[in-house]
Parts: sequence; structure tokens; C-alpha cells
Amino acid sequence: MKQEIKLVKITKDNLELACSIQNKIFPKENARANYLEQITKAPVRKECNYCIVYLDEIPIGVSGIYSYKLYPNDAWLGWYGILEEYRHKGYGTLTLEKTIELAKAKNYHNFRLYTDEYAKEAHKIYEKKQMLKEEYNRDDDQDEYFIAKIYIYSLSLNGDKIILWNNKYLGLKEQGEKENMFNI
Repeated sequence: MKQEIKLVKITKDNLELACSIQNKIFPKENARANYLEQITKAPVRKECNYCIVYLDEIPIGVSGIYSYKLYPNDAWLGWYGILEEYRHKGYGTLTLEKTIELAKAKNYHNFRLYTDEYAKEAHKIYEKKQMLKEEYNRDDDQDEYFIAKIYIYSLSLNGDKIILWNNKYLGLKEQGEKENMFNI
């Protein structure tokens, strides 16, 4: 029997499950602020679509996309992670593919993500999907929450040549502050 990966949108009804999974994957970070932003439709971002990843009926991770109002054609990968016991079995790649499909279905032109230098296993997945990598190094967007090297990966969703991010402002400093402010 073939197992299936599916994405189920995070709502107020499954918020606690999503936070529990996220806390196991990213124990030092807090996604609750971003999840609440999605549920309450806060105006900080153009759109948020965070999901619980299921393998058949078993929750195994989180993933999703969001977009910035300033960059409405770009879908950004958000809170992408698989529980440790399900890693190295191809589920991360399948989840990324499902998330890219979600971005395509919403007619985004580009799929982007940022990650730090320590997420080496994830880098392998992104590079296998032929995403272009560039370093993000804006001095005005660094703080205590983002002290490692940050990389942005980009993929064209419509067949056009990918336009690199070229250090446009992301707001990582504000995001780190927000996530720590809502550390509940």
C-alpha cells in the first residue's frame, strides 16, 4: 500500500497539534505567532498558508507558504520540517514538492525560502530541487535571533528564468522580535 503525504491547513481547531509538532522539530523557536497570524488574518503579510503534514493519517511535520505584501509574486516556504523519526525516508522531499504545488496552485511566480548555514540536510533537498542559492547579508536586517549566515533559495514556478533576491529587505529582525514577543 502506497503511503500518501497531504497538507492540512492550520486552523484554531488544530493549532495545538501544529504547535506541538513544531516545538519538537524546532525546540528553540516559536511558530505560534505565525500560526496565530494565519488564523486571525493579521495584516502583516499578504497571505499565510501553514499546514500540518500528514503521512496517511499520522501527523509527521509542518510546512506551508506565506507572502509579503511588497513582493506579491513570491511564495515563501514557512516552518518546513519533519519529525525526526520520519526523516531520511523521502518525506521531506515529498513535503517540499506538495508545498511547491500549493504555491503553483495559488499562481505565485517564484518559490523562495531562507535558512541558515546549519540546516545542511535541508540544503541538500533544496539543491536537489535545483533551487538557486545566494547569501543574504544585510546589516540592517540582522540581530540576536539571526546570528548565523542566512541563505535564500529561489525557484521559478512558471518556467521563467529565476530572478535572484539580491539582498532585498526581508524583515528578519522584526520577525525574530515578533516570535519572541509571542513566546507563549
